[in-house]
Amino acid sequence: MKIVTVSLREQSISPKKARLVMNYIKNTPAEKGLVMLKNLNKKTAKLAYNLLKSGVDAAQKKDFQLNDLVITESIAQDGRRMKRFYIRARGRSAVFHKRTVHLKISLSNKAAPKIEEKAKKDNRKTDKMKEKGITNG
Repeated sequence: MKIVTVSLREQSISPKKARLVMNYIKNTPAEKGLVMLKNLNKKTAKLAYNLLKSGVDAAQKKDFQLNDLVITESIAQDGRRMKRFYIRARGRSAVFHKRTVHLKISLSNKAAPKIEEKAKKDNRKTDKMKEKGITNG
């Protein structure tokens, strides 16, 4: 169950670079995520830190504690691309794109239901293995 979702749109950084940072903090406690982003030397880390801080503040206004929050979703989606041109040989030009990104972070309570879902998936795997006659060991 998502408590808070915050987003930051049209930031001038490549989505590929932003995904590195956003995947780094996914599924971590919010408190740990703030520390990780504070110490990371990337442009996206500063943007994501401010975004996560905003999400934590919004969750605290809804009477949730910082140590109960987990980053369940952190996404970096492609934004608009601005076309720019540079000069090539013999009077020609070439196009390059200045890419932008949309950042999105979702916070929720500590994942008690997720543990149950994971256990169900593990049971499904073992049931399938038993049907096929595969044993561990």
